[in-house]
Amino acid sequence: KPACPCRPTPARSMGDQDPANLPSWRTSYSTQAAEQKTNGGSSWLAHFTVRNLKGGGSGNFTISVQPHWAPVGARRFRRLLEEHFFDQCRFFRVVKGFMAQFGISGDPDVNTKYRGKTIADDIVKFTNQRGRVSFAMSGIDSRTTQIFISLGDNRFLDKQGFAPFAEVVEGMETIDLLYNGYGDGAPRGQGPDQNGIQRVGNEYLDKKFPLLSYVESVEFSSLGSDGDAARAEELSGMASRLGPPMLVILPLLLVALICMIRICCKVCRMFCEEDEYDKAKAHAKTNPDSVYLGKPAPCAEDDCHAEPAE
Repeated sequence: KPACPCRPTPARSMGDQDPANLPSWRTSYSTQAAEQKTNGGSSWLAHFTVRNLKGGGSGNFTISVQPHWAPVGARRFRRLLEEHFFDQCRFFRVVKGFMAQFGISGDPDVNTKYRGKTIADDIVKFTNQRGRVSFAMSGIDSRTTQIFISLGDNRFLDKQGFAPFAEVVEGMETIDLLYNGYGDGAPRGQGPDQNGIQRVGNEYLDKKFPLLSYVESVEFSSLGSDGDAARAEELSGMASRLGPPMLVILPLLLVALICMIRICCKVCRMFCEEDEYDKAKAHAKTNPDSVYLGKPAPCAEDDCHAEPAE
């Protein structure tokens, strides 16, 4: 969807790949299912230490993650923290009064790992006001690792599907001091090329954009055991991959099961009929003048064609 002309959309770059040609792996974990597991869950905190602010200083800020706002996004953010993804990440796109965007790893191999691991969209429940944190995206179900903090009232992004999952509760003054001298990326500003960051990482940024502020480290509240978020994503991703094939396979399995049951029933009837025939034949031999109440005893061929006697 087109963004406001004075406010560029906080979209993320997909590297050299067309989004339509990305790998099919996608964590298609429905927001409704996520809400059932996180609804009513308590919020948790993440404390960021930031270096290279305007003037070369350092500072801190804290965000409160609200799983019930956007459960899918909150879970991905938790996974990234557990993997120390944001350590040394640069705030590569800081636009005064708009937003501060980060979340491309300084290691190109890590970027390659996550490039196709998109997550499903959350329902937008809260507006993108100053201090709210949301994932950047380039289309439907395209969120990966890039995040932005709103520096102003960005409620126009709500209708475009940007769902806040957290908000800054302490240290907003630190965020206001993030270096914004480069502005937006080309062609709107003189900022870094996202494709270049994806391919080369911090080597590219340190050489051409040395003044960018960056995350030194992140500490976050204990919540279960490390790796839970990653395991949940992988399981939901597996369910997503197996879902469409199973829609075809399950009906075929049901038809095959019905056919097997019918064949088994037919075989059982055949065995029962043969057993009755054997009993009748044995009874006719031992008691030729008696009547067998089961299957009628076989008669001799001549008798079967004889005329009935008076």
